[in-house]
Amino acid sequence: MPFVRVSYLESKYDEPQLSAISQVIMQALMEHFHVPEDDFFQVFHGHRSGEFFYSPDYLNIRRSDGLLYIQITLKSGRSTLQKQHFYKRVAERMERELAIREEDIFILLVGTELADWTFGSGIAQMLVPQGEMASDVRQTFGDIAPAFAKYSEEVLFGEVWNREQLSRRDRSLLTIAALVAGGATEQLPFHLRLGQQHGLTEEQVVEALTHLAFYAGWPRAAAAIEAAKQQFQENS
Repeated sequence: MPFVRVSYLESKYDEPQLSAISQVIMQALMEHFHVPEDDFFQVFHGHRSGEFFYSPDYLNIRRSDGLLYIQITLKSGRSTLQKQHFYKRVAERMERELAIREEDIFILLVGTELADWTFGSGIAQMLVPQGEMASDVRQTFGDIAPAFAKYSEEVLFGEVWNREQLSRRDRSLLTIAALVAGGATEQLPFHLRLGQQHGLTEEQVVEALTHLAFYAGWPRAAAAIEAAKQQFQENS
């Protein structure tokens, strides 16, 4: 769910160049932060010279008027190594493919939480899946095991799934793997849907299930692949 703002001197870049810059940034987000292809929100701001300022040599980096300020607001939780690889990938491709100096690539990542986003309709969409999960537990177990429902809602779905150390995509992948390894295919369809909402592609899900066949057992992986097939057909 990144939101990208790029600021530049309006005399330095034309529309085709800005489009190419946009694609380099998006492809790096997909490659290093596993952002879905359609999670694409960017704005570009061209500034006159009297509105655009920078230090030409801060930290011994020689900047020019081709400087690009790239601010990306996104969910917190990416590792330092992921960020470093992302910075390097963007800078290298900008220089190699667009002839923009690496020294002129200024990137700022701004971390947020899931509740900080709405994509329209006045709804915090990134919180909805967890609310659905908690509601399902209440309906299923609330009458016979209220404490179980309470802890599931408040601790598991309210806290654990929202911890910053792992992305929701990673947590979905881990959950799917654990369900397959444990043979708990009855809960698999819901978590397959949730995993796709969190950025897992059908190809990645199938690859994970194929990998699990060698560790969790062939019959369990086969049952999971059949469940995934049915889920993908329902989504199509």
